[in-house]
Amino acid sequence: MQIRLLENELWYAAVSSYALNMPYSAETDLQVDLKNNPTPNQMQPLLLSNCGRLVYAPNGFVAEFKHGVLTVDSEVEFVDGLDNLRGAYLYAANHFFAKEAITVPDFLFEYPIYNTWMHAPFDVTEAKVLDYAEQILALGLPKGTIIIDDKWCDEYGSFKFDSLKFTQPAKMLAKLHSLGFKVMLWLCPYVSFGTKAYADCLAQDILLKDKGESFSLRWWNESSACLDLCKEAALDYLRSKLADLQALGVDGFKFDGGDSMYYLPEHEPDLQSYIWAKFASNYDYNELRAEFNGAGLNLFERLADKRHSYDENGIKAIVPAALALGLGGHPFMAADMIGGGEVKDLLAGIKHDKDLFLAHCQIALLFPNVQFSILPSKVLGEEADLVNKMLKQRAELWPYIEQLIKDARVTKEPILRLLEYVFPKAGFGHIMNYFMLGDRYLVAPTDLPNQTEIRLTLPKGRWQYKDKIYAGEQTINLKADYRKLCILERLD
Repeated sequence: MQIRLLENELWYAAVSSYALNMPYSAETDLQVDLKNNPTPNQMQPLLLSNCGRLVYAPNGFVAEFKHGVLTVDSEVEFVDGLDNLRGAYLYAANHFFAKEAITVPDFLFEYPIYNTWMHAPFDVTEAKVLDYAEQILALGLPKGTIIIDDKWCDEYGSFKFDSLKFTQPAKMLAKLHSLGFKVMLWLCPYVSFGTKAYADCLAQDILLKDKGESFSLRWWNESSACLDLCKEAALDYLRSKLADLQALGVDGFKFDGGDSMYYLPEHEPDLQSYIWAKFASNYDYNELRAEFNGAGLNLFERLADKRHSYDENGIKAIVPAALALGLGGHPFMAADMIGGGEVKDLLAGIKHDKDLFLAHCQIALLFPNVQFSILPSKVLGEEADLVNKMLKQRAELWPYIEQLIKDARVTKEPILRLLEYVFPKAGFGHIMNYFMLGDRYLVAPTDLPNQTEIRLTLPKGRWQYKDKIYAGEQTINLKADYRKLCILERLD
């Protein structure tokens, strides 16, 4: 199928990892893969246009933009006449997304997540988790959800606490609950070779195969066997193991892995990834990073690990990726761990920069969830209370955020919105570095090195910043401040 672009038409892919190259226009010369997900993040096989058109195929497709023409390589649903970007999105939500309401608990949104990954990478223990919780509260930070990340289990696939690192896991969980925390555990669908878990899974015939032998899947930690998620027996194995953990007091799970890119073509990679997401959606306390065609499912998403940098591998990518993720039917998300969640930074001995840490905190502040790992005191020292002051900014807007969350559970509308979504065809289609919180607040983080000024073009209407009211449809300059997020309220 070939679709000629209309005058001033812009297209957006519902893929967070593609966001820095969007939108696509008549000048774009690019192939956009929307199947066999090659990215480490979420992919919805959906293109949306600011002229109220869309292209969708549940099994994915490859699109090419060239010479003002959009060409797709397979059978798709093409819909037009939907007025604008919002109209196209709402049509997709009503016709292509999961129908059930999202029931991820309010606790995950009202309070932060604290992830052990960058705090105690590769060596998380019971003592370190309990100390982490105590340090969080000592800093005056609110209670929240602690995610015990990788290396808590004795072997991949067993889903059992390492008895040397966690001598009394039930007691630890009870203590964390008494302090007001919920607790989630990291897990993946991979099984270490040469272990009891591997022998058990092999006997049950629930592992993926390659030429008759167990498939060796290379992921970031090792080469492992992998559960065949297309087999109900494999899902039963997972259900049983996770039920045992819940009986100990675990509240939920961070579902890592499941990336399409790691599978062989005969494994139906996107289907494996979708089933992983669908399985995760059965647990209200969940977190997911990679999936295919899971729009509207009961999921809390996170962006892929970000470097501690200002560039496209770091915080520059966060807002665009979040806006694209919202267009993919995932309103509930976190902006990775504040300060960056890429462990390579720690292994390389990178020193965390105060302004960069605060910039990441600003960006994350009005996301549905704020997620920490490295404690603010480690980066900010005696100025760690700056984070609490930022969280007070969030608290002031919480009633509005809470209402957006309530609505999005049913409508699946993005909470973080492109300006083009709220102000259609008004010249904001290329704006991807600042965003609207709902339809009411324009949010412009200080997110550049040595930034002293924020330059904004305001949409129509009247806008209030601090005590000053600005008329819309003009460009203004505001003072940049790493210590306080720039938020303008729409008055009409």
